[in-house]
Amino acid sequence: MMCRYCSMTVHFLVRFSLVLWAMACTVESLSSSRIEPTSTPPLLDVPVYSLATLNADGSTNMNILTYATPVSIIPTRVWSLGLFKETLSGDNLRRSGVCVLQLLNERHVDLIPLLGGTSGRNVDKLARCADLGSPWTDLNDDDGFQVLPGCTSYLKMTIKGGVVDAGSHFIVPFCEVTDMYSTVSNGNSLPTNGDSQHLCTGELRDLGIITDKGRVSESKQYSL
Repeated sequence: MMCRYCSMTVHFLVRFSLVLWAMACTVESLSSSRIEPTSTPPLLDVPVYSLATLNADGSTNMNILTYATPVSIIPTRVWSLGLFKETLSGDNLRRSGVCVLQLLNERHVDLIPLLGGTSGRNVDKLARCADLGSPWTDLNDDDGFQVLPGCTSYLKMTIKGGVVDAGSHFIVPFCEVTDMYSTVSNGNSLPTNGDSQHLCTGELRDLGIITDKGRVSESKQYSL
């Protein structure tokens, strides 16, 4: 009968051998792989935002935006944004120089086709969001912004400097964060996990709401 020590030794050797085999397979796989040119960009999983901008009459317009990233924190918080050209949101931002970046979460999934697949030039997004159970609420700031309820965070920004023509998009390289807000419930900020986990593009692709190119899927287009 095998002693306990011998049994443990055999078990260890078997597991060690399996680890060595797995490492050898990995090395062999890597050594047989090669790097080739491709025209397919990587599918990134990035946060999904709605950008609130001010129309010429002072009312609020909103779109969906995924090209947003922080680039500095001292002495002020600075973000860079990328927006499609010839959109109402883009025109508003360049004219007014202010916006509110809203970090969406899973409760806003049903709003994506409306906010991201239609234009505020011919759709009353305020009324349509209310129809979908997300009536806009006042931010109570000096500029009179309205925002979506229940966002994980809200960043009010001011453009410093100009914009850069980047082809299909224009880039706003220097957006200074002037105010930050969060949704509160019973006096406490909502957590950034669980039901308030921020929404990402990977989830929208999995749900078939957006395509690999980041556009709203034809099957999910908002019906007017």
